Amino acid sequence: MGTSGKPRALLWWAALLYTAFVVYGSLVPLKFHALPWDEAVARFDAIPFLKLGIGSRADWVANLLLFIPLSFLWMGALSAGRSRLRRGLATLALIPAATALSIGIEFTQLFFPQRTVSQNDIFAEALGGIVGVLAWWGAGGRFVDWLQSWQHTHARAALAERLAWAYLAGVLVYNVLPLDLTISLVEIFHKWQDGKVNLIPFGRLPGDAAYALYEIATDALIWVPLALLWRLDGTRSAWRAWGMALATAVALEIMQLFVFSRVSDVTDLFTAAAGTALGSFAGGWLAAREAPVGQPLRAGAVPVYAGGAAGWLPFALAAGWLSVLLFVFWFPFDFRTDGAFIKSRLDFLQRVPFEVYYIGTEYRAITEVLRKTLFFAPLGGLLAWGVARQPWRWRGPLFALAMLVLAGMPAVIELGQVMLPHKIVDTTDWLLAWLGGLAGYGMARRMLRAPRHAVSARTAVDTAAVFPHAAPGARWHLPLMLGGLTVLFWSAAHAPFMPYNVRELLRHDAPWLSALLLALACYWLAVWPVWLARRRVSGLLRQGQLPLGLLLYGGMAFLLLAAAVPDESLHDLAGSPVRHWPGQWELGLRWVALLAVPGALLYLAAQTVRRWRGRRLGAGHFWAAVPVLLLAYWGIVVQAATDNLTELMATPRPLAFAALCAWLYVLFLAAAWLASPLSAAQRTRQLAGVLASLPLATWFLHLGLAGEIDKYGQQFSALQFLLSADRQHYAAQPIVWLRYSALHVLVIAALASLQWPHFRATPRLHSQAPHASH
Repeated sequence: MGTSGKPRALLWWAALLYTAFVVYGSLVPLKFHALPWDEAVARFDAIPFLKLGIGSRADWVANLLLFIPLSFLWMGALSAGRSRLRRGLATLALIPAATALSIGIEFTQLFFPQRTVSQNDIFAEALGGIVGVLAWWGAGGRFVDWLQSWQHTHARAALAERLAWAYLAGVLVYNVLPLDLTISLVEIFHKWQDGKVNLIPFGRLPGDAAYALYEIATDALIWVPLALLWRLDGTRSAWRAWGMALATAVALEIMQLFVFSRVSDVTDLFTAAAGTALGSFAGGWLAAREAPVGQPLRAGAVPVYAGGAAGWLPFALAAGWLSVLLFVFWFPFDFRTDGAFIKSRLDFLQRVPFEVYYIGTEYRAITEVLRKTLFFAPLGGLLAWGVARQPWRWRGPLFALAMLVLAGMPAVIELGQVMLPHKIVDTTDWLLAWLGGLAGYGMARRMLRAPRHAVSARTAVDTAAVFPHAAPGARWHLPLMLGGLTVLFWSAAHAPFMPYNVRELLRHDAPWLSALLLALACYWLAVWPVWLARRRVSGLLRQGQLPLGLLLYGGMAFLLLAAAVPDESLHDLAGSPVRHWPGQWELGLRWVALLAVPGALLYLAAQTVRRWRGRRLGAGHFWAAVPVLLLAYWGIVVQAATDNLTELMATPRPLAFAALCAWLYVLFLAAAWLASPLSAAQRTRQLAGVLASLPLATWFLHLGLAGEIDKYGQQFSALQFLLSADRQHYAAQPIVWLRYSALHVLVIAALASLQWPHFRATPRLHSQAPHASH
């Protein structure tokens, strides 16, 4: 039986992201030290096979577990829904590939002295790869069925039940980590002697009241979601949900007795009882406040808003939870505001993500990940609930505000901890808190959109018509585009006739990796604004969604470009940092401002094409780009750190900036028009519009660029400077315009190729507002 494209695409993405996580996690803290190749090979030949005791067993198990999901996900990506022959070929390819990846990681770790290299790691990871492949043979089909079932519309009770059991599985795995299991009575006796078995309630709390409160609160918080979800299904009483969750906690605490490095503490039962009681109460209260029985919500619909003060109750609760977060993470409020102390604490900006977590044990790292995410998940859930209870016209601005709160509050907390001497400040904590808030928002939104009762078959058919699949063949679009762009960039960097600034674009130490990252950056730059434009929400939302979306757009693109190209190339456009800010903040913000211009214009081009195709679009969809472009002008031109860009612009510069924006808009509009699906009668106009873009764009470009520049003892135009092979031999104007014409056609073709699946895939319809402006 075949597998639909969505689970297979999800498996591909999961496999790619998890592979990146494995490689990144194996090299943290990324402190590279060069070694001669011969010396590295000699050291690798002599790596030891360590004799592991009970204390080192956890590290071996961690390496084993690391590779099980890796090979499992790649088996799914390569063979889900395929024949047994395809599965067998994938097996034969993946087992040696996993072993090769393990050997490659261990060899690379020689260049990172903080990492420990041993044969034990290679053996454990290779064994994990084999286990993952075998696990797919045994349970891969059921896993794909489980993934596909999430695409169906579930009643709220069924969805809550599924989420509860998925969460319980995660809690189970966490409570037996780091899997240094033992059934030896001698080792259990040593565990008792070492004080890892505590039968006195609250007898092992930290001496500091703040840390004691933090541990109690986080241990209780872990059990809140389980009882809440079991109560939300509407079939269990409060006592039954509380009893089931507490019995689970007791069973897990008994299991921890056989995990050598874990502490079995009776205090955990008291915190679990408190957490499950809170979750059971909250779940029952939420279930009682939803739509009345007999009026189930439609599939995909958001609950009808509650008027008056009741509609703002979730936001009041969110504000209360923010107070709790500030108290937990800022206690005991012993702030120091002297400049020297604050400056000494800003070194956290130089640390890579998860560097601090590498210092401790795997179990400690996972504990901190859970604590940070679980503390902020309720905030996201409350904000999602609050947005859903507002009238449709207010949901857009409130959604933008909610996203700003979820990203901004963790940043405020971390910046506040800079002034607290006993707090550890880390950008990783901000990242985890933000992701926890997003996860809470997404889960709550999914629960609120679920119908209260089961959906009939007829409704399911109607819903399937509203949510069609993406364009056929789209699943191969990303790898084909990335592969083609990678080859194109590598070839351009080695072609002697290309301009010198293009030939210097790739890093010389890893040109293929640099080309791949540059291709990924270009794909992101071309596609994200189109996705943003296709979001069917109210026009008011565009006022907040577009700036926030472009902030994410520029930030992600800068991270990819910073990894792909040399720093000199980044400085050529945005200028070298002049404000002496820590880290890459100044350069990153300058690039965000620079990339906001093409991002906003790609968005406008996509919206224009959608309007030509009959979409009802309000003026807010277009006017939202104006403040973004004005702010970008201020950052790029007024606050420029270098004249590398401004000297190429004609005068007066505001008019030149407007002309260059018009040039980009015409270029992007032609690409969007070409990528958009049209009827046979419209294809002639489509071709004519694309051809007309060349003279129109050329005219705007002529108005926006300087016609004469005196520099390097020569006179040349801005276009000659950009499109000539080097600074000593500037091409003649006819050659320059011929090169631009070829570049114009190439850019339109490339953009249309990158964007076409996103124009052809039908976006989600919002069932609440059939007549709202999209």
